[in-house]
Amino acid sequence: MGSVKLASLLMFSERVSLVANTIPRGENAMSTTSRSLAAAAMLLAAAGCSGRHAATPAPAASPQPVAKPAWTRLSPAEMTPPQKALQQRCMEAVQTMGKRLLGRLEHALDEGDPAAAVEVCRTQAPAIARAVASEYDLRIGRTSYRLRNPANVPPPWAKGLVERRVEQPTWLAGPGGRLAGLLPIRLKPECGMCHGPQEEIDPKVRTALARWYPEDAATGFHPGDLRGWFWVEAKPAG
Repeated sequence: MGSVKLASLLMFSERVSLVANTIPRGENAMSTTSRSLAAAAMLLAAAGCSGRHAATPAPAASPQPVAKPAWTRLSPAEMTPPQKALQQRCMEAVQTMGKRLLGRLEHALDEGDPAAAVEVCRTQAPAIARAVASEYDLRIGRTSYRLRNPANVPPPWAKGLVERRVEQPTWLAGPGGRLAGLLPIRLKPECGMCHGPQEEIDPKVRTALARWYPEDAATGFHPGDLRGWFWVEAKPAG
């Protein structure tokens, strides 16, 4: 038996003797052996109780992996050839949508009814966006930090950029090889008739806006102001 074990046994024996001596020795006192066994049982019970209440150190927390964002900003210089091809398709889609929408607005204004421009943006702009999306196999729309049409909320990947009012074209790489872009729209002088200061807007236009957009927040702009953005999102072919 090793010296450490022997020392432990001697210490335990001494403790048993001390406890045994504290047990009463009356006429019906226990025998020496009985007292020793009782003392040993008391010590073991005490040891068991102290063990149950001993503090157990908490296991160290394992480091959690940091999740990568679903969309990350990407400069044109960082784009791969497939991403550049997607960017080209996105740019063409935005240009097509902008030209078609402007053409419809100019046609409505040529008819002499300024309120007709409100109707173009209300009914024809969404139809143009759907047609362009189908032609170019992507998603496309318009948004702003001050909306007129409540349906034009930004997609999730663009929400933070809209809140920060980014003024430069911004591109992002997303899951599955997707590419998204947020492209600024500056107010053109001719668009001030619907988006300019309230006091400068034709009464007929104000009436139409109040009818169709009771919560309109898209007035008070001046030529050159950041009015909003085209947003576009494309995925690789196939």
